[in-house]
Amino acid sequence: GKMLIREIVQLSRDPELAKRLVFVEHYDMEVGREMVQGVDLWLNNPRRGEEACGTSGMKAGMNGVLNLSILDGWFDEAYEYVGGWAIGDREDYSEDQDEIHARAIYSLLENEIVPMFYERNASGVPVEWVRRMRQSMKFVSRQYNCQRMVAEYMTQLYDPSHRASQEMSAGGYAKVRQRVQWERQIRQVWDQVRIVEADHAPDGSLISGKPIEVKAVVELAGLKPEDVRVEALLGRVGPSGRLSQAEVIHLEPAGQAGAAYVFARQLVPQQTGRLGLTVRVAPNHCEDPLTRPCNSPLKWAHESIPA
Repeated sequence: GKMLIREIVQLSRDPELAKRLVFVEHYDMEVGREMVQGVDLWLNNPRRGEEACGTSGMKAGMNGVLNLSILDGWFDEAYEYVGGWAIGDREDYSEDQDEIHARAIYSLLENEIVPMFYERNASGVPVEWVRRMRQSMKFVSRQYNCQRMVAEYMTQLYDPSHRASQEMSAGGYAKVRQRVQWERQIRQVWDQVRIVEADHAPDGSLISGKPIEVKAVVELAGLKPEDVRVEALLGRVGPSGRLSQAEVIHLEPAGQAGAAYVFARQLVPQQTGRLGLTVRVAPNHCEDPLTRPCNSPLKWAHESIPA
């Protein structure tokens, strides 16, 4: 990091780059407040997957600054609505990505951004640029603010957690005891739970808009179908062979196959590109949020392309 900063500072002192590249030291809220009032374009180009959230880009957008950014953090959600420009796409990072993104930046600047900024009407106003500024201010100010954030925390996290706490403590913590007993049973048999058969989707077999039936046969080792949640994950297959932007589809119980249980569902792929499909199973306790896949043991059907 220090070597990179040293290189940037040295470049800023190059006579050919004088007044074109400035290294701002001691960046803080006050400096940021000044910057968002005095710039036209906010460039954000870390490698995709390494951006935290990008609050500076949000602040810039609220002040009418257009964003030129990789599709990561907040911009991945807002790109289509804020009138800015995306560097690259949503594919997984590869060794060639740095060069591809560098070319994309120069191409966008030379062919779209700079010409748009200097295209003025008779009054000297860049009409399309100003339209995008208004679009950015309207969307970002409404969507990325503390009022919406706190309201979502309340409705999606705090209030449900409070109600769940009341339910768990009712009747002398009867549900807690029930949950502990259920967890003990899961731990005893989970190693024996097995996906015997699951639909596999070779490259090219999944077509956007074409209905398919996904089916999985699972040995539950004495558990009931309602004790598990069987899900299909459908998404694009990235360069590394892993699924990206995967959609999670809940498979419903659909009978038995001997001692095993069948789970199935009809679905219609909506994504385009090279699509892949896999199936997983996780414990499920009456839709208890504590047993969702994010913090539960999982069994995968196809380990080669997990999400």
